[in-house]
Amino acid sequence: MNISDIKKLNIPKSPGVYQFLDKNNKIIYVGKAADLRARVLSYWRKSAGHSPAKYSMMKRINKAEWIETGSEIEALLLEANLIKKIQPQYNIAMRDDKRYVYIKITVENEIPGVFITRKIDKSGKYFGPFTGVEAVKQTLKAVRKIWPYCAARKRQKKPCFYYQINRCAGICGGIVGRKEYMDKVIKPIILFLEGKKGKVIKNYELRIKNYEKKLKSCKVKSEKFYKIQEEISLLKFQLLNIRKVLEHTKILSVSDKYANDVIELAKVLGLPKIPERIEGYDISNLFGREATGSMAVFRGGEPNKSEYRKFKIKTGQDQANDVGMLKEILERRFKHLKETKSPIGDLVSRGWQSSDLIIVDGGKAQLNTAVRVLKKFKFDIPVIAISKGLGLRGALAPDKLFFPGEKKPLELPLASPALHLIKRVRDEAHRFAISYHRKLKRKSVFNL
Repeated sequence: MNISDIKKLNIPKSPGVYQFLDKNNKIIYVGKAADLRARVLSYWRKSAGHSPAKYSMMKRINKAEWIETGSEIEALLLEANLIKKIQPQYNIAMRDDKRYVYIKITVENEIPGVFITRKIDKSGKYFGPFTGVEAVKQTLKAVRKIWPYCAARKRQKKPCFYYQINRCAGICGGIVGRKEYMDKVIKPIILFLEGKKGKVIKNYELRIKNYEKKLKSCKVKSEKFYKIQEEISLLKFQLLNIRKVLEHTKILSVSDKYANDVIELAKVLGLPKIPERIEGYDISNLFGREATGSMAVFRGGEPNKSEYRKFKIKTGQDQANDVGMLKEILERRFKHLKETKSPIGDLVSRGWQSSDLIIVDGGKAQLNTAVRVLKKFKFDIPVIAISKGLGLRGALAPDKLFFPGEKKPLELPLASPALHLIKRVRDEAHRFAISYHRKLKRKSVFNL
């Protein structure tokens, strides 16, 4: 197929799932989109910058089909369920299980729970895998507005804080019993995550109809009459809330793109695994004065500001150059990290975690410095440097990527998702370093 064939298709601009089929009518790839038409067309843009695996897939596409959904959340769930059922060749080829997350529901615990996890244990009910952590977080946030599940593990004397804001049914404080909680909260969530929204809605409509029959049979307006009337109103409100929450929850635009950018980055750079945690480093100073360094951290393609670190450079004036300053902050950073395994598999020491990829702002000199520091501390972490062309600072100036052992830099297309992510990490580290430098500069001025 080519872009002319795709444009002739009447693909809607609504949320849904698209499928690519080969000449034998076999589904080879399944994807989700907030805007089906825009997403499918994007594959055939000249500036798409596909990885080798995607180029291989593009050659085999003979047909495109799609399924519209009522919301982005339903598109996310449908994609996961279809991939699990069909196991399309290119979804598997471009997948890294360490990168994916699942929604886990535990029904055997004192309080049945709903959690996000990367590991599959021997117990529990799992949904997924999903590519974007942020999309799953937003999905569960929306689900909780409809069915207020409790995040507490054990019962307590009083209901948790979330009960006060209608995000918990109150099972933690004994407001509702376990059976009622299972029937009204956990079972509908399970059905919904299985992609059975229609069945969930039919159950609500059937319950409303049954209560309305009971209401008609009440000959007098007794206490029973008002209880039934209240139950009908509650069910109708919940039904309306389901449609409202799903319709207005947007999860696939930015967060989905970021998750895909990380996968593209691993393919383009030939990384040993998809980088869940990326660190970016930069230096900011004015002729060596009030010099600062920064470490920006991205998880799942998105900035995680709680893990950022800032450094006040201690290097003396005689060594005040960007390479020397970078060496100092990298040595200080990796001095904190010792090879001790944590329960979640990361290398941690006093809150400092290991990285899957390091990006430094600069050229060969900065790259070689980072390589030497990693070697000194015996860490085998992929590292690259990104630099603008000499004398070029415009938005259209080509960025050069430097790799250890390579004489010439790599220049990716401006539309490359991998380059977008690398630049975002670099720019965020730059912003953070400058903000700290300015803070120190102001402080030194006022202390004169």
